Amino acid sequence: MNLTRLAGLWGGAMLALNAADMPKTLVLKEPTKLEIQRDGKTTGTVALAAGTELAVVETAGEWIRVKFRSLEGRVPVAKTDFLERMAATQEKAEAAALAQAEAEAKAEAAEIARQAVEGKKGAVQPKPKPKPAAPKTTVMEQRLEGKLVKLEGSAIKPVAAEQLAGVKFYAIYFSASWCGPCKEFTPEFADAYRKIREIYPEFDAVFVSRDRSAADTTAYMKADKMTWPAVRWDALPKVKELDRYAGPGIPCLVLVDEKGNVLSDSFRGGNYVGPDAVLEDTWKLLKEYRRKNPRAKM
Repeated sequence: MNLTRLAGLWGGAMLALNAADMPKTLVLKEPTKLEIQRDGKTTGTVALAAGTELAVVETAGEWIRVKFRSLEGRVPVAKTDFLERMAATQEKAEAAALAQAEAEAKAEAAEIARQAVEGKKGAVQPKPKPKPAAPKTTVMEQRLEGKLVKLEGSAIKPVAAEQLAGVKFYAIYFSASWCGPCKEFTPEFADAYRKIREIYPEFDAVFVSRDRSAADTTAYMKADKMTWPAVRWDALPKVKELDRYAGPGIPCLVLVDEKGNVLSDSFRGGNYVGPDAVLEDTWKLLKEYRRKNPRAKM
């Protein structure tokens, strides 16, 4: 699968940038129709050529609101260079932060060296600066922290945050016990999950229930032997970031990386390809990841 095309399934959480840092303009990478919108409804379209520069208004899932002359509407993110501009902004921010940290370290080392040369008795040494706080894990860990449970034996137990450490790929599974196609796919997914986890510990799954009650959700997890984490029933209203990955129907499986970027989706270009296609992509992507990141030999 073309990974550049998969990036077009971006759900709005690719990079952790402040709104002020977002690109103010974008350029169309191919001929595109601008959907003119008023009060949330499309009232017409305007054909724009590749290379047209548009002003950015706001992001909206797979679309981005823009201004073109006196018109305001939306265009698909995938047909613009918006994501590339966001990535470039992120890289500049990280480079600036690194340069500042290096400058502060050099200044501190120079001060210590100066005091050593002066040799003043009883000279007050600079107080060591507190170590910077450890990075706040990954985007997906932050989204899931404190919200997961897991089936262990016949009991449902909380999932500690450290259990997700090292996970770089997440299969978000939207499903329900009342859904016939879900009941057909879930045993297949349970078997695939066990096999994938044995080979790729960097992979895990998260069940997002579409059942009608906590009891139905728990019974579904037990009956179909879901050994992967699930969003706790009372935490479901608090995972809007995950809900943005959901398609209009179930079963829906979405593969994302640790930053929340969509790598494969059951819905593509408005068409339903199903969760089996995502499982196939998952195997391919994990094999490529292992090729580039071989495990250390014991």
